[in-house]
Amino acid sequence: MALVLEGYDLLMYGTVVPSLLTYAPWDLDATDVGMLGSLTGIGMLVGALLAAAVADRWGRRRTLLAAVVTFSTAMGACAIAPTPEVFGAGRFAVGLGAGVLMPTAAATLIEFAEPRAQARPVAMGFVGTCIGGILAGVLSLWLVPTHGFRSMFLAGMVPALMFLPLMLAFLPESPAYLAFRGEHAAAAAIADRYGVERTAAPTSTTPSRDRGRAPGEIPLGAGRCLHALFGMHRTLTTLLFWCMTLLCLLVLFGVATWLPALMKSAGYPLGASLSFLLTLNIGGALGALGGAVLADRYGIKPVTAAFFLCAAIALLLVTTTPPLVVVYLLVLLAGVGTTGTQILLNTFIGSHYPASNRATGLGMALGVGRIGAIVGPTYGGVLVAIGTGTNWQLAAFAAPAVVGAILTVLVPQRTPIHRFAQTRRASAAADIDRNAVS
Repeated sequence: MALVLEGYDLLMYGTVVPSLLTYAPWDLDATDVGMLGSLTGIGMLVGALLAAAVADRWGRRRTLLAAVVTFSTAMGACAIAPTPEVFGAGRFAVGLGAGVLMPTAAATLIEFAEPRAQARPVAMGFVGTCIGGILAGVLSLWLVPTHGFRSMFLAGMVPALMFLPLMLAFLPESPAYLAFRGEHAAAAAIADRYGVERTAAPTSTTPSRDRGRAPGEIPLGAGRCLHALFGMHRTLTTLLFWCMTLLCLLVLFGVATWLPALMKSAGYPLGASLSFLLTLNIGGALGALGGAVLADRYGIKPVTAAFFLCAAIALLLVTTTPPLVVVYLLVLLAGVGTTGTQILLNTFIGSHYPASNRATGLGMALGVGRIGAIVGPTYGGVLVAIGTGTNWQLAAFAAPAVVGAILTVLVPQRTPIHRFAQTRRASAAADIDRNAVS
């Protein structure tokens, strides 16, 4: 439910871009509208970094609730904003809450998933963002022409009044967080209720420099955060994850922001242009669910690379001006390769780090990735402002997706976390045996 709200609040902006460009009291041009869209990305950057700092320390339940309150309240502020400056501040706050929510939600979903099938539960949760985008597309067809762009923001605030009480009643806390706080009985009760492996109590608060962190251990300082991201031979992988997320979010937010306006400039009426955004989000939902099944069967790395390429090829083929039915199909595939890829990346990144630092790893990757979310809308706005054609604009978004696929292929294989400790124990036992033989 929280991710449905987040998806609506983030992805609805593209539906109001054509209206903002023609809203006389504010007199905005394409660059201004792109900058306002980028403010959400800046907020998401701050929020993702904030999530990395607090979610593993203050508890994921409270962090999730605070995030929903933040971006829902900000939507109400956007609905009544008297000036572009107030509107921009509201969009920044929407991004702030969403930036906190995404890595925290991903870490929670991964913790409560079965270790052998993590992609599907995470995708089922994050398909909520796609559902939110689909709802935005459907509502925009009715609300924007009839009631104006402000109604879209008001519609994004109201559902939180119903969802927040449900989250308060039913959302569980992280067992790993509870175990770290010494609440072992509560942690065990939640783990048993949801079929999650119990978190062992940490035996030492000072891990040696050459080993991984205990399963239940929560990071205590910047040094440990850096060790979680760059220790145990993770440096290359962490940097690749950051670049992949940046490129994926650049394409995702750039296309989601400018697709309706680009299609309108290509000669399609407003209703059809908005329906392309609806199709894009349907593709994202299909990509999330289908990609999760494929990832659990064939491995998440090759599927993620294939989805990056899917986005690039689809956007390039749209430039060939095929028949309308084919355009809709290609936009659907672009949704598979943008939103679907980002959801796969959440699982890919989250499963790489231990449970105690999962929100940190995801938060940092998504924090750096938000640079792409910041650049994407402005990138598209600049292309529109300087007068490049629709075909060149779509090709400009396809290029980063190709680079993302290449970087995905370069991610090194890893030893699963639950096998790392077993490998170390086996190695230690072998050393003892060799010493005994000697």
